[in-house]
Amino acid sequence: MAAGSTIQIPSRLPLLLTHEGVLLPGSTMRTSVDSPRNMQLVRSRLLKGTSLRSTIIGVIPNTSDPTSDCDDLPSLHRIGTAALAVQVVGSNWPKPHYTLLVTGLCRFQILQLLKEKPYPVAEVEQLDRLEQFTNQHKSEEELGELSEQFYKYAVQLVEMLDMSVPAVAKLRRLLDNLPREALPDILTSIIRTSNQEKLQILDAVRLEERFKMTIPLLVRQIEGLKLLQKTRKPKQDDDKRVVAIRPNRRINHIPSTTEDEEEEDDHDDVVMLEKKIRTSSMSEQALKVCLKEIKRLKKMPQSMPEYALTRNYLELMVELPWNKSTKDRLEIRSARILLDNDHYAMEKLKKRVLEYLAVRQLKNNLKGPILCFVGPPGVGKTSVGRSIAKTLGREFHRIALGGVCDQSDIRGHRRTYVGSMPGRIINGLKTVGVNNPVFLLDEVDKLGKSLQGDPAAALLEVLDPEQNHSFTDHYLNVAFDLSQVLFIATANTTATIPPALLDRMEIIQVPGYTQEEKIEIAHRHLIPKQLEQHGLTPQQIQIPQVTTLDIITRYTREAGVRSLDRKLGAICRAVAVKVAEGQHKETKPDRAEVPEGEDCKEHVTEDAKPESISDTADLALPPEMPILIDFHALKDILGPPMYEMEVT
Repeated sequence: MAAGSTIQIPSRLPLLLTHEGVLLPGSTMRTSVDSPRNMQLVRSRLLKGTSLRSTIIGVIPNTSDPTSDCDDLPSLHRIGTAALAVQVVGSNWPKPHYTLLVTGLCRFQILQLLKEKPYPVAEVEQLDRLEQFTNQHKSEEELGELSEQFYKYAVQLVEMLDMSVPAVAKLRRLLDNLPREALPDILTSIIRTSNQEKLQILDAVRLEERFKMTIPLLVRQIEGLKLLQKTRKPKQDDDKRVVAIRPNRRINHIPSTTEDEEEEDDHDDVVMLEKKIRTSSMSEQALKVCLKEIKRLKKMPQSMPEYALTRNYLELMVELPWNKSTKDRLEIRSARILLDNDHYAMEKLKKRVLEYLAVRQLKNNLKGPILCFVGPPGVGKTSVGRSIAKTLGREFHRIALGGVCDQSDIRGHRRTYVGSMPGRIINGLKTVGVNNPVFLLDEVDKLGKSLQGDPAAALLEVLDPEQNHSFTDHYLNVAFDLSQVLFIATANTTATIPPALLDRMEIIQVPGYTQEEKIEIAHRHLIPKQLEQHGLTPQQIQIPQVTTLDIITRYTREAGVRSLDRKLGAICRAVAVKVAEGQHKETKPDRAEVPEGEDCKEHVTEDAKPESISDTADLALPPEMPILIDFHALKDILGPPMYEMEVT
């Protein structure tokens, strides 16, 4: 065919009825086909056809295909678009249907409907010219000033977009290379327009009429972009709007202001995160890694799963206390008073803490010791660790190691895994917010071992004063200084602790309490605590030391004081019941109505006497007479003694 000759479409076209969108010449549209006549058209014409003519169909907009073959066709829209079926994709879910990708060629007018079944076929008349535009398009004089005005608005709209996007730059070149008469249809399919507006452009057969109808749409889009740019916050290197380009060379609709604000907020968060990284006091190695990651984050789409992982990693790096620490309280006299008030006995522990304070006064950069308290359950190993932190004025964090059998709990997961997170050491530092807390590694003798590794071996680096200044968590992948952390481990026995781990700790034995020490602990700490927990006062209950000794020797037999604490709690609960019942009986006569007459008064007095005696017997005494707990009360509350006194 000679260059510039007119291309004719077939005079008879099968019709595809659609109501979802409007296909304009020069644009591409994806449409779903699931009605009987349209399905038959695809099967008989597109799938079985072997020539190029069999792929050309007529797309009729604003017309619904009936759901049944028996139904008559509705009135067809007069103007349609001849289209080339580029792709056909079939699917059976959720019901059988086809998805067509069609490209518009030209307008046509229906002259006569030839048949309706199995699919509609009509005799058509071509309205637009199809030419092979190998030469320069028509001269500007032939198209007139209207096309020039349209071209000016089209160039203005495209140049308001980001020309660094390849698809936008390609669209700019198309404005110069395509014939002017093809531009109204193409730009109408690109900008934000309704189906009704597209239908009006399709019905505009005369070129001058199309130019007049499309120019207001371009002006409206330009004004919308200008308003959008005014309302946006100023942002570096973002003076022009970036618009995503569809694969068929059509630009998506301009995002709404809500989506734009979300992008603004996300960008502001990344800028703030970068500012925090640069102003943080992290090490040089960590700063280098964070700046590299923030550059990757800026180039990464937010839809990528790695975006959230990288952002969480950077936020953790910013929150870690690289150089933040608390100031120690080094007054030995006040520390000794505080330890004596919190704990009775435990002279070895108190002596070791005071030695640490004394050396810290003489040498400021002393590394934190690695202490291990070994003793039976209930002797106060954990509570001593909390008291040490209180004495030093440091933050306290407890890490329970009982049953831990994965080394990643200590050293963290590598960031290549889904759901990776730092280990308990780094998480604890993030929680307390300082780099010199007191870490209590509770039950270090009950660590497990599994296919996921040996956590006791992972603790070797943590608890080695010569190595923990450069502890490397797998999640962070940079060194962190743990030398200022005071580690205190607790264990019931050293038999199950690996020798290499045991060698790195300073063992301090915590023996069980004697009877005299238990009596002092009960009256100094346990009884006041139980009274406070049960809402009682010393004016309501009195537990002599003899009774406490009976509880220790006849009802408990342990190295610690946990069972003693539970027995005291049981006594307080029983007394609380009696006190509550006594208060109820005292207030009962005030609420009751007093009967008239002396006989009735005498009758009430006689009835009340046994109740007051029984109340006294039930220990519901006035506040000035506390309830005394003796051996008989112990038998009534705790039952018969569980152990007998040993006679030598």
